[in-house]
Amino acid sequence: NTSKINRTMAELGNWRSHVNALRRAMEAGWSTTLIIEDNADWDIALRDQLQTFGNRTCTLSNVGRNESLRVTSETPTHSPYGDDWDLLWLGDCAVPTAPDDAQIFSGEGSGNSPQTHYVFPVRGGMSCLYGYALNHRSVRTLVGWLLDVDEPTDFAASRYCEHFLCIAVWPELIGFHKPAGPHSKDSSISDTDDGWRDQSESRNFVHSAVLDMIQKMGHKGQ
Repeated sequence: NTSKINRTMAELGNWRSHVNALRRAMEAGWSTTLIIEDNADWDIALRDQLQTFGNRTCTLSNVGRNESLRVTSETPTHSPYGDDWDLLWLGDCAVPTAPDDAQIFSGEGSGNSPQTHYVFPVRGGMSCLYGYALNHRSVRTLVGWLLDVDEPTDFAASRYCEHFLCIAVWPELIGFHKPAGPHSKDSSISDTDDGWRDQSESRNFVHSAVLDMIQKMGHKGQ
């Protein structure tokens, strides 16, 4: 019954797709789950970036719920990303300002101009869910949280992070690809203008995986 919901049908469809993915992960009993939107993009060095990102999250996530506890890189973990996080926000379009004690890495493997990435816990203030990871515990808590659909899915996830341990990275490791053609192709959720894009684009990556694939296929404008 959607009579009391202030969301568009497109927003409800987006919400439903996230909930379906979370339920599948929950029913399968996966220890960790990575969810990526269908128009996502990333650097061709993502595998190397995730390895370094994992080293940084280990330093942060094993602090757990005791913020006074200091964890070093030698602290043993069972996961390459640490053990006590709830959500790893890998793909976003807005984040709070990184704190002075944020973990930093230089995006190894991204070519001659590697990016500097900042990794830090967030308590809300996020938007866009291009890509995010959960563990077997947080899949269940996030499904319950998203049952409140009176706001867009990414805003609901941001509120979730006000109460659970979320770790973000900026610039994002998973982002958004915009294809060539009408701007209306950019999103099935938000209204767009009537403009036209001559060349496809992906921002915040040194070497976009999608643009690299398009170039190798010989369709530079798609």
